[in-house]
Amino acid sequence: MKILRITLYFCIYFSFYVSFSQNSIISEYSKELDTYNFSDPNPIPILTKNTKIYPYFTFDGYQINSIKEKFKIIELENDYVKVFVTPELGGKVWGAIEKSTGKEFIYRNEVVKFRNISMRGPWTSGGIEFNFGIIGHHPSTATPVDYIIQKNDDGSVSCTVGNIDLPSRTQWRVKITLPNNLSAFHTDALWYNPTPLQQSYYNWMTGAAPARDDLEFYTPGNTYLEHSGEEKNWPFNNDGRNLSKYNQNNFGPSKSYHVVGEYNDFFGGYYTKDRYGFGHWGNYEDIPGQKLWLWSQSRAGGIWEDLLTDTDGQYIEFQAGRLLVQFSPSEDENPITQVNFEPYVSDQWKEVWFPLKEIGGLKDASPYGAMNIEKTNDSLIIKINPFKHTQSELHIISDNKLYYTEEINLKPMDVFKTKLPYNNKNNFEVEIKDLDLHYVSDPNLNIIARPFTTDNNLKSKNTLEKLYLKAREDISYRQYIEAENKLIEIISKDPYHIEARSDLGELFYRKGEYIKGLEIINKGLSVDTYNPSLNYIAGIIYKATHDNLNAKETFGWAARSIKYRSNAFSQMGDIFLKEKKYGKAIEYANKALKFNSENIPAMEILAIAYRKNNNISDATTSLKKIYDLDPLHHIIPYEKYLAITNYENKKLVINSHRSELSYQTYLELAISYYNRGLIDEAIKLLDLGPNQSINKIWESFLIKDKDKLKTVVQSSLVDFVFPFRRETIEVLKWADSVISDWKITYFLGLNLWGKNRIDETIEKFISLQNVPNHSTFYLSRAHLLKNVKQIDPLKDLTKAYTLDASNWRVARSLANYYMSKEKNKDALGIIKKIYNQNKSNYIIGMDYVKTLIELKKYKTAVSSLNKLHILPYEHAGEGRDLYTNAYFGSTMEEINKKDYNKAINLINTSKEWPEQLGVGKPYNVDERIQDYLLFHCYSKLDNNKAEKYLKKIIEYSRRNINNQSFSHWLGLKSIKKLEGIEASKKFSMQLLNSSHGSTEETKWIINNFFNIKGPINKELNKNFKIINEILMLN
Repeated sequence: MKILRITLYFCIYFSFYVSFSQNSIISEYSKELDTYNFSDPNPIPILTKNTKIYPYFTFDGYQINSIKEKFKIIELENDYVKVFVTPELGGKVWGAIEKSTGKEFIYRNEVVKFRNISMRGPWTSGGIEFNFGIIGHHPSTATPVDYIIQKNDDGSVSCTVGNIDLPSRTQWRVKITLPNNLSAFHTDALWYNPTPLQQSYYNWMTGAAPARDDLEFYTPGNTYLEHSGEEKNWPFNNDGRNLSKYNQNNFGPSKSYHVVGEYNDFFGGYYTKDRYGFGHWGNYEDIPGQKLWLWSQSRAGGIWEDLLTDTDGQYIEFQAGRLLVQFSPSEDENPITQVNFEPYVSDQWKEVWFPLKEIGGLKDASPYGAMNIEKTNDSLIIKINPFKHTQSELHIISDNKLYYTEEINLKPMDVFKTKLPYNNKNNFEVEIKDLDLHYVSDPNLNIIARPFTTDNNLKSKNTLEKLYLKAREDISYRQYIEAENKLIEIISKDPYHIEARSDLGELFYRKGEYIKGLEIINKGLSVDTYNPSLNYIAGIIYKATHDNLNAKETFGWAARSIKYRSNAFSQMGDIFLKEKKYGKAIEYANKALKFNSENIPAMEILAIAYRKNNNISDATTSLKKIYDLDPLHHIIPYEKYLAITNYENKKLVINSHRSELSYQTYLELAISYYNRGLIDEAIKLLDLGPNQSINKIWESFLIKDKDKLKTVVQSSLVDFVFPFRRETIEVLKWADSVISDWKITYFLGLNLWGKNRIDETIEKFISLQNVPNHSTFYLSRAHLLKNVKQIDPLKDLTKAYTLDASNWRVARSLANYYMSKEKNKDALGIIKKIYNQNKSNYIIGMDYVKTLIELKKYKTAVSSLNKLHILPYEHAGEGRDLYTNAYFGSTMEEINKKDYNKAINLINTSKEWPEQLGVGKPYNVDERIQDYLLFHCYSKLDNNKAEKYLKKIIEYSRRNINNQSFSHWLGLKSIKKLEGIEASKKFSMQLLNSSHGSTEETKWIINNFFNIKGPINKELNKNFKIINEILMLN
């Protein structure tokens, strides 16, 4: 066939090629925004709730009304787009605008409305959020991070944001760059693990876009995975809904679609009516994860539009990740697992975020352009948005021959459209090499072979290796106690399981239990002396115990393995620094860099060693290399200050620590000097930093000044001192040995607790008896002793209340204790008093209502609920539960009085969803309890409406048989009443064969319904309370 060139239906594009462009510009300013702030930090150690993110703390206060507050904005702009960054809001990209249309391709929320969604609580919607560490919104997502702005030699501009993830002590950076000649911006991520340990690995970049009915998603793949890893159909579900269309997701709860199955580099969305869209690009090997998050389109999700913004509307999230799934382990066995972040590894990757304009969809994208293709019976329509100036050729290939070519001359965000005749049924290709666009019509070409389910035969096997894999999972998920127990079990059954022995030794090192760790490792070395993993763990333990000779010897063997080579050489360089052998330190740092050019700790060694050798030129060169990789590294200004100690350099040091918990970044750097034997440098740095208790305790330790320590501890606050580092245990043990002060013992107990040395924590806490004069200590001890030793916490809770009765957390803890013991009058006395002091505290308000319900004071409970305004956490349902329980109780009172008309009115009111209680009405509401009560009331009134409510219950029960619920009892009861005992037996068998048929709850329902004796489960009986009351009605 001849190459088709100009013989086409029509070819339209709008372009005025410009051969030059101005540099991008960057500006920094403060902007006043309506802000619904957060407050009330919780001083009770988060160890009592979530050990995975200690030493962070949570916040419990959220404002209903806004105030004006200024936030720092970094604005990046070129001729085509504007990008906004907010370093005081977790460093997120606040929003991005395509200038020719004024449309946002990254949703920008014009108010800062903090709500309780992240791991620490406060979170704001919109923009692009950067998450590193472990599953969830990162702990610094709503607070200031470090940042720097740069004007680059190529005309681009950048803002780099970053922080430390405290639990893992890993460092993350994101460089947001706007080139001068592109209509897209890119984020270059750096995440490195400078610790000698494997850490948890989780990264997702969470972009937001407006949620609209005309939104269509272009997310390549043929299946999606749930958070558990369970596989589901994509884009069409089992009901035939096209999930890639936003308006066909109008069912069920909120949605998480991790779309997989295709080897591709892009995904995005397009608004068909407004004719614009958004997209993301990243190499598949870097960013294979593509997730869509949609709030439910019922009021259950709609309420969050009101909670998170004022006028900017609902949003969706398009999230890009380093892994396939935001994995949350469940009972389902599948190939999805947690992943480890290996020690001394630096990960880097690039992502591109771009707008779409008037091209109708998205079939291919690159860093330089986007393309959509529409195929009709007799033609091809090709539409292109270039992101850069291009003079190139469009090629169409059919039957392995060039079918059509056309020269194109476009500038960024031009809209190119061509339509040409094409009635060939075979597959075809469309290519624009200069834009790196290449579309192949064969839908099977990029489908990957990776399995996403586990063979059932494998699932049934229980082997030591399977247990070992689970232990590895636990380590990656920061479930260290569970991992330790599994590894001990494996070694007890197979002492030759070297991998388990190595991991167990590492866990003991992580806890600071060096003797135990060495014992485990040396037993392994006694059977495999060259094993690199065992030698590596031995090396880090010897290094931590200052046994330099054995550390170097074992690191040398570990370095025989490429896995540990760079890491081991780097740590040997640390030891040579400690020994003041600076030439050897330089030698080994260079050896480390030979095998890992991005080994940042090795670069640090070079900078320090050259300075120590008075080689300022090479030290400066080394710092420049660190800067090129990590411009936010705090060692850069500090080493400059050490080389030239003056006011200007001192100011640079201080200004480099901008994050919320800046004292932690000072301490982290100081400890890195301490670990290298550089005590003077550590002391000078801590002296420059904030006057924070744990830092000053460290400083006292470094100078071995007992008097300074006494002064520090005497003036130290107790709240929000959360020591967590392995090295700090040594410091606090020294402090505990040289002075007698309960605060030091408490701090040491917290540090041991944070390292899962629970027995030692309990010993320390018990030793303090009733000496401490601070309520937080007694609340912490009460929790620990109750959960670990099952010791009644009443004495500690009472002591805390005696010390601080006006503290709502203290009062609540004691009241909740009384409620757990069914001493509800005692609970009410405490909770009512504290609630009357602060009626805006909805947490206490909910407890007050809960206590009223337990005491059957239903009218007062309803009245109190009407005054409550609950700002919920994500997926919260407590407000709704209190509402229905209060009305159910009131209803039962009226039924007992035989006032059935009043009861009917109360039941109907209970079906309402007052949204000030923090819950919106979902799809497919389960109203079987209300309907059974209505059946009962209408039956008593001899009203023929009664039967229709039984039919509603039966219809709902059968339609939702795979949803686990105690209300299936009412389904059984209704079927028996209307259809007979055999029908109810049939339904019970269907329940047992359902997705929840093997659960204890479902079995309990059926056994109790048919009066089959079984084990008594007090918790299940408690959950069944309201239904049991209903079934007692005559």
